[in-house]
Amino acid sequence: MIEVRKAVSDDALAVWNVAKDRSKKRRMQDGLSEGDLAREGFLLYPLEPDSPDQPNYRERIELSSHFWVATNDDRVVGFYMAYTFEELGSFHHHNANDRKVLEYFKAWGCELNCVYVAQFARVRSSDGKGAMDRMSERCRAHAAESGAPAMICEISLKPPNEASITAALRNGFRRVATRIKDDPTTGLNRVSGTFMQTLSTIHSTQKPPSSE
Repeated sequence: MIEVRKAVSDDALAVWNVAKDRSKKRRMQDGLSEGDLAREGFLLYPLEPDSPDQPNYRERIELSSHFWVATNDDRVVGFYMAYTFEELGSFHHHNANDRKVLEYFKAWGCELNCVYVAQFARVRSSDGKGAMDRMSERCRAHAAESGAPAMICEISLKPPNEASITAALRNGFRRVATRIKDDPTTGLNRVSGTFMQTLSTIHSTQKPPSSE
């Protein structure tokens, strides 16, 4: 049975294992085609495993109030890594994508308490079935209760990540913009979609960033 709870520091390794298994690079090494990847869903920016010098997932778990995991029989079968832009700015370890995200949404004028959904994934086995919807629902309710005006995520449109787009749309996100980003697995440009869902306190004057 799927249960959702706040992530704790000890979940970092399990979260990394789910992210590693869902990374585009790993799945391509397994021989999947672009079409298979699109239907299955993938992560482009899985973090490196935690180390004493760079506690990647652990730091984000500890400093974020919106990081969730799904468990099945006490085993982590999915995670939903989200944080406000203020929390993201407070992390001690930023990668290139973090810096670009902060720069892009600062230029947008996005409020610091908007919740940015950076990664979400579940195990490929049936043990994780239903985990994504449950985690998204929990995060959305918690974000609204905390006073966040909106939740935002970015999903690859080219190469297409159809599974993640479908999950986002099913859970209340709508695409509001696109932009050009680099694909870390190829070094080539790709197209990223910005998806947003407004919560009860959204300001009606806020506008999405212009498309590139």
